[in-house]
Amino acid sequence: MQPSELTSKSFASYPPQAQAFAIAHLVLLQKLPMIFVPLLLREMIAYDVRFPAEKKILDDQFAYLASLSDDERSHLLAGFAALQTSSELNRFDWARQPQQFSEALTAHLWATGQMDQFRAAADNYAAAWRKAKPEALPIIPRMSIVLVGQGVSASSYPLFRKLRPHGVYFPNVDATGGLDAIRNVVKARATKHAAPYQHWYIDGGQSMEIEDNRVSQLSYADLESVRAAILRKMQDVIASGKGGPEELRTLLAALRPEDIGMESSGENAVMTHFKISVLAEGSGTQIFSTTFAQWSAREALRRAQPVTMLVRFAPRQRQLPMNELLAGTHPRETDPEGSLIDADMGAYYTWINQQRLSGADQSCFLAWFEDKNQAVAIGPSLPRGTTSPTSVTVEKLISLIA
Repeated sequence: MQPSELTSKSFASYPPQAQAFAIAHLVLLQKLPMIFVPLLLREMIAYDVRFPAEKKILDDQFAYLASLSDDERSHLLAGFAALQTSSELNRFDWARQPQQFSEALTAHLWATGQMDQFRAAADNYAAAWRKAKPEALPIIPRMSIVLVGQGVSASSYPLFRKLRPHGVYFPNVDATGGLDAIRNVVKARATKHAAPYQHWYIDGGQSMEIEDNRVSQLSYADLESVRAAILRKMQDVIASGKGGPEELRTLLAALRPEDIGMESSGENAVMTHFKISVLAEGSGTQIFSTTFAQWSAREALRRAQPVTMLVRFAPRQRQLPMNELLAGTHPRETDPEGSLIDADMGAYYTWINQQRLSGADQSCFLAWFEDKNQAVAIGPSLPRGTTSPTSVTVEKLISLIA
């Protein structure tokens, strides 16, 4: 099937918003290279459950492509058009199954030595449309706060080594009222600048209380039954002896909320699908709470592009043979000290992911050893690579970066 053969019926299985979007851009889709169209449809088919920031990205891409003349568009996408496909790919029902086509295409590009050519074409396209449609600055400077070390009474591990060069290290923090100060600033930002999915709280354990529906919240503990259901499906594939890593990945990629007893529609549909994607696409998010917290923060920053992010790491399951962990028969023994090391790296990754968003030069960041005396603060007004021995409260630290 070629893009020129697409009709409105090609999208009959798409959810309502995605179907309407595809039909509205049908003429444009018919003019694009065959390999390129399924990549757009892979994003479009999930339009109904995308975050506003993701919808805007898709809207901007189609607006940009529509603004080009046929010759300009052909020149821009020549790298995609030059890629060679197989007869199997050409027979693929990519309009109805763009995600599955994308997986098959990736395998084909690696097998035929065309991956570098594909990446060059993708980079060229991304640079062109982003130049024409630059990312808007956030409504307020972004702020991320990461709490590490829950359950650790004391540690000699040198915390925040990767973050210290970018801000000020505080080894004499007064922890009194620290959690309250953090909750208050998250709620204050959500109240003053209310917008869907712009303020997040992610917890690797049991959530602390933040009663504000303007803050998008998810926690490892609250998803226990969902995690267990996904692990059962993974274990079924492994125990059958007929499925390897590829089959397992295909199963997880196709997982729907209703497959594990979750409601896939309604006002919470966007968050429900996000939770499924975190648990199905993240490696180890079903088992290790630290991985869950770090990956959830990464995906929320990448996809929703929020202005406020609070991530709280909790003790994870102690390392055991993977078969035991997947089977769910392992003893529930936690490793607070090992979790602290995981969380320290997770804090650094969270800062990196925030820096990839627009307005990075004005963004601020705080990492704190929860209820203890160590923290690092990063912000446009703070010096880099310095240490402050002054005793300071968490509330004061927040005021320094805000």
